[in-house]
Amino acid sequence: MDVNTQLGRDMDCLYSTYSKHQLGLTLLELIVTLAIMAIVISIIPSVSAAFIHSNRVTAAVNLIAGDMSYARSEAVMRGQNVQLCKSSNGTKCIRTSQWESGWIIFVDENKNRKREEYEEILKYQPKLSQINITYKGSGSSNYIRFRADGQTGVNGTFAFCSDQTGLYKKALILFRTGRLRLSKTRTKGKSISCSAFRA
Repeated sequence: MDVNTQLGRDMDCLYSTYSKHQLGLTLLELIVTLAIMAIVISIIPSVSAAFIHSNRVTAAVNLIAGDMSYARSEAVMRGQNVQLCKSSNGTKCIRTSQWESGWIIFVDENKNRKREEYEEILKYQPKLSQINITYKGSGSSNYIRFRADGQTGVNGTFAFCSDQTGLYKKALILFRTGRLRLSKTRTKGKSISCSAFRA
């Protein structure tokens, strides 16, 4: 028997062996697979939403913390007052809206807590979307002033909310020394309310 004949017989034998067994899924296996897929697909949106909300809060916290640190270091380096205030247009401080509307950092040369046209703007942060940022402190809720010694002279708390449920929230506590501390609550353990979320 030549090699080709033997190879042909081997292939016939192999084919007949596989043809005796089904290579597809049974009905039970198919149902279980579909059930697992349905569970996974239903979980993905909630996990994805949680990730988005959490990242939104973290990004906003990092922005304000970074800008306050920058304003503080500029005040010390320049030996002048440097102020961070709410601003929707990047040129003037505002007393309306909240901090998600945006803010500027400027050198307050005349120390009047308002930005004059001749005062240098060091940074402008445009509006942030789908996040609420509020600030309450022993001074004004519209600005934070850093003096030449790096201190603010006031205590305050920034609160961040990414939705109405309050699952995605953080606080950034400002001390009169100019130092910051990240927290899950306001000062003295008071909870952060996100019920009045501004969409």
